[in-house]
Amino acid sequence: MGDRPLIQHTVCIDLPGEPVECWAETDITVLLRKHRDVIFDIQVKKGATYTVEATEDWIYDVAKKKRVKQGQFQDGQRYHLWISRNFKGHLILKQDGKVYQNYSMQMFGLTNTDSSPKAKPEPIIIAIGTNHASHPPTASASSKPTDVAPLITYPQPPIPEYLRAAPPFDPLRADQLWSCPLPIKLSPGTTVEPMQEAHVFEVDQNSIPKEVVDTLAAGGAEETAIDPYKIATRNWLIGQLAGGTAFLNDNKQWINELWGEKFRLMKIVHKNAGEKTYVVFTGNPRLRKLVTAARYGVKNEKVLTIAGGAGTAGSGTAAAWEGAKGAFKKAGLIALIFTITLDTAEWLRDYQEIGPDGKRKKDIADLLGKIGIDLAKAGLSAAIASMAVGAAVALFAGSVALPVAAIVLGTIVVAVAVGYGLDWLDKKTHTTEHVTSWFRSIGESMKHAAEYLEKSMPKDYDQYPMMYVP
Repeated sequence: MGDRPLIQHTVCIDLPGEPVECWAETDITVLLRKHRDVIFDIQVKKGATYTVEATEDWIYDVAKKKRVKQGQFQDGQRYHLWISRNFKGHLILKQDGKVYQNYSMQMFGLTNTDSSPKAKPEPIIIAIGTNHASHPPTASASSKPTDVAPLITYPQPPIPEYLRAAPPFDPLRADQLWSCPLPIKLSPGTTVEPMQEAHVFEVDQNSIPKEVVDTLAAGGAEETAIDPYKIATRNWLIGQLAGGTAFLNDNKQWINELWGEKFRLMKIVHKNAGEKTYVVFTGNPRLRKLVTAARYGVKNEKVLTIAGGAGTAGSGTAAAWEGAKGAFKKAGLIALIFTITLDTAEWLRDYQEIGPDGKRKKDIADLLGKIGIDLAKAGLSAAIASMAVGAAVALFAGSVALPVAAIVLGTIVVAVAVGYGLDWLDKKTHTTEHVTSWFRSIGESMKHAAEYLEKSMPKDYDQYPMMYVP
């Protein structure tokens, strides 16, 4: 019998060292597709050791230049690994042997990937931690060099050898890792790498009247405040008005039904269930559409907001939770978005100011910090206000009938007072500044990782760091 021709067959792999199935009398061409880069940059606990483990799949350790199931790095050390574009399972991050985080491609929204070998999948940059040396690039800041430079002027550092990308895969040097003994060759098309571009879009401010923008931007200045602590600025007062209006709008149905009514707390001892606390309303329940009974249990969802969960610890906790959720729903959400709009307008005014040294007064981290704190305050303020109202109701409604109108107005007053107190505490403890510093350090870590990718693989990540410019 003469020699039979080999059947041409092309197999794609994502990681060097990935085994290939093959059959006799087959000429295999192995096509190494572009991998997905993953970078960990963690600064949480000095001296800590982290482990990244792959479940149901493999990773490629760039430093060790080998396909492995897990990799290890130290706190403060940038760790670079490759994964396949259709990575299965999870990446489990452990700190000193204990599970710290769990990541999947579904979490990042990267389950669908272009199957073309030349297409470069989006990288994943995971930056965690705080950097207390990070400072905002203010116009009055000293021009002396610091340990951590601002985002705008950060120089690209030399890349250590252990962080450099692995050289192109050579199957002849790693043939012992392959399960196929037949001749294998890489397709010459794998050397062609497409150019990628990062597009930066600028918002056209001409679509918004300049007078409106200027008024909102100036409304947060301390000179507009009416209190000695410079908290109740014009924008702060507008925000409180928006919050009160949202509360009235979201609860208008029961407010309209019960505005002229009263209620009190009543304890009834049942033969089998024991003592129970109820909210008892005056008036004719037949004339109402929402509150259709004369009395309700204190945990009933119809009276949680009205009575602030007064009566039991369980009802108080439930009311506080409902109040916190209410800050992010319906009209409460609209009021919160309005507050974020005010934050953005105030920030934009400072962002546009550039000092003699060319640095901006504020950067994107300041905006993220302010919005993040305001979101936390919204939920916390609603929960605390609910608990305060519940405590007041429990104190008085057990002996006298309380007007519903007084509860409605009292809830708004308490919410404003709680909001003022949280803002005063924020100003005293500089919480917003701390959160801003955290956002800035994370942004720096992500930009440094992007610069590293651009320098180690310029054809794949040309101009990629532009996505992280403040």
